[in-house]
Amino acid sequence: MTTKEKLLEAAYRCFSKKGYLGATTREISRSAGVSEVTLFRIFGSKRKLFWEVLMRYSVIPNLERIGESRSKLSGEDLVLSVGYEIVKSLEERKDFLRILLSEAPRLSGEVMEIYKEFSDKLLEVLIGVFKQAFPEVDSGELKKRVEIFRYSLFGFFLSNGILQGRTLSQSEIEDFLKSLTGEIFGGKS
Repeated sequence: MTTKEKLLEAAYRCFSKKGYLGATTREISRSAGVSEVTLFRIFGSKRKLFWEVLMRYSVIPNLERIGESRSKLSGEDLVLSVGYEIVKSLEERKDFLRILLSEAPRLSGEVMEIYKEFSDKLLEVLIGVFKQAFPEVDSGELKKRVEIFRYSLFGFFLSNGILQGRTLSQSEIEDFLKSLTGEIFGGKS
């Protein structure tokens, strides 16, 4: 494992336990077994380190892989696959998400900008994947449908996984995704 990978892993663990505000670069570097200077040499700032953690431990890399294999799936199956991957990713990172949500009201504009950049990147990836699945849908309309899709999925997970503390079964996720896909994309594939 490279020094960068050790730092990313340590940062993910620290951010998951203490949030962005609570985790320090000193603690992260110590957890990775390197000096704080090394952390700054590799990432430049805590903000950049946090961005890298979001990009590495988020669903985005998996969605990009699904998008690359899109020709093997029908439009509806692709959307179901993407939705399932998002919910699975949220479930796997529940502690990380819970702590980030709890500190959101206290975050600085700089950190909120990271969240906005991440949200924009996720939207861009989803639009790219869904554009291949539903080429007949106008770009503006597709963006609206993708927004509804991602916010509905997040709300579904937030309500069940975070607020109620439930672990969703595969059939519950699939039933929700089939209904959502049918509503948003008219069941077209």
